[in-house]
Amino acid sequence: MKPLGFLSNGLTSVIVNDGSVVWFPLPRYDSPSVFTKLLDDEGGEFSISPEEECDVKVKYVAGTILSTTFLCKDGKAEVIDLMPIGERSLIRQVKSDIPLNVSVKPLFNYGLYKPAVEIEKDGIRFINPLTRECLALIPNTNLIQPPGLTLYLIYSSDSAYGPFTKKMIKRTVNRSIKNTLNFWRSKVPHPKNEIDVVKSTSISALLGSIYSPTGASIAAPTTSLPELEGGTRNWDYRFAWVRDSSMISEALMTYGYIVEARRVLNFLLGSLNFSGKPFLHPLYTVDGGDPPPEESLMWLSGYASSKPVRVGNAAASQVQLDVEGFFVDAVYRYYQITKDKEFIKENWNKLEYIHEWISKNWKMRDAGMWEDRGKPRHYTHSKVMMWVALDRVEKLGRVIGKIVSGTSKNKLREWIMSNCIKSGYLVRYSESSEVDAALLTLPIYGFLDVKERVFLNTLVLIERDLLKDGFVKRYRKDFMGEATHPFVLANVWLSRIYARLGRYDEARQLLWNVLRPSKGIYLLGEHIDENKGEYTGNYPQMFVHAQLLLAIKEIKDIDKDISTGKVKPLS
Repeated sequence: MKPLGFLSNGLTSVIVNDGSVVWFPLPRYDSPSVFTKLLDDEGGEFSISPEEECDVKVKYVAGTILSTTFLCKDGKAEVIDLMPIGERSLIRQVKSDIPLNVSVKPLFNYGLYKPAVEIEKDGIRFINPLTRECLALIPNTNLIQPPGLTLYLIYSSDSAYGPFTKKMIKRTVNRSIKNTLNFWRSKVPHPKNEIDVVKSTSISALLGSIYSPTGASIAAPTTSLPELEGGTRNWDYRFAWVRDSSMISEALMTYGYIVEARRVLNFLLGSLNFSGKPFLHPLYTVDGGDPPPEESLMWLSGYASSKPVRVGNAAASQVQLDVEGFFVDAVYRYYQITKDKEFIKENWNKLEYIHEWISKNWKMRDAGMWEDRGKPRHYTHSKVMMWVALDRVEKLGRVIGKIVSGTSKNKLREWIMSNCIKSGYLVRYSESSEVDAALLTLPIYGFLDVKERVFLNTLVLIERDLLKDGFVKRYRKDFMGEATHPFVLANVWLSRIYARLGRYDEARQLLWNVLRPSKGIYLLGEHIDENKGEYTGNYPQMFVHAQLLLAIKEIKDIDKDISTGKVKPLS
């Protein structure tokens, strides 16, 4: 998959491919899309394109505001795409000295329903015949002439509320453009060098993943982009995973975005219950609801003919025992940065319940971090993250004068060291003899020191079995067979481990390897097809960006690499 542009305004998101909007769910991230060409050539798009073949240059102006420039024989054109703050809409500002074609072909419910079309004096309306939801385009045009034009695409839940109904209220598009630009410029500092561009892109992506009405943070804005082209590993990631959201919160607070990080934590706290497992589901909808059942959209051909296209995610029905550990660790790091005791006091009953539940249930089997849909097992990583939850609650309790027993934590550690080590190295699960990339997190989350012999032995096996040509797989195989492509997050984890071992050149190189396929946009996918030099899987993948930001903090002199000639420039 070539690098694509990602836009967001905290309500929903857009994916842009060389001037064509190929993905646009409405009214929120996990809603049905109205432009679905990303998953089917006949799925509908909103394209602006020259009449001739041209070179295309894509970059971010600020935050998630995207510039697409067409460099043609007879001139050039620039399209600035932005999603206005507080609106479910898209503004496309075009400056051009050549004619450009405009094609607007919305299809509702993931390309299933053709709209009813109504021509108005100022524009055109596309109405869903089943629900009356409406897209309106101002002005109605199929051609842009020099010096350009501004196109305004607006969504409303019913045509009765659309832009042509409240005629007394004038919409000032230029003001919306200005304020949205100012919003992103105030949020994300202007980059000074290439590594700053990488950081600002990752920060913008994480901020753009947060659903502003609730504080939920989606794992990715897309569904069913395949891990392997033509394969069936196609999943819907437009939900708030507890694990991913915790990583996102940690990365944001580490870079000074305390308010946004706390909003993500508050959303997770609001999803925590007292009647069963603290987080009953590993993922939630952006409004905090139960995830929808997984279903296949058989009328879509899929990205690169990769079927099925899925919406909903069956992982919601799994037991994943690591998620409470990721969450409590994020809360602990929030306290370390802010010293906000009141936040801990206010939420102590929930933290204490996590400790109580894990103390009673740590002997359970689960699906693990990799959401294996086969037989539940005693995954080493899951056990360690339960230990992390117990450890952090114990430490947070001491901060506010609350004492919780460390007995279960000690018993759990003893169990891990007795059952999850074989021949001097850690294994993927207690009955296994293989390693997986999740074991790289044990020093990162403080269960072992990075220089302990058992971890160094494990690292040797990870390097032997999972690391090849500078790319790391998450494991050899799972319930669906061989893991074909390297996992970007695994590269970033190994980079963090190398940094802690003082192996900085190797740490930097692992990061450059996963950044290169972005071709200067610096949005990262889930997997890498190392032969094609392209990302696969859902895109952009938010926990990759979160861990990338944390890795950059740990690696010495990463901003000096290019000037010293240690690595070649990325762009």
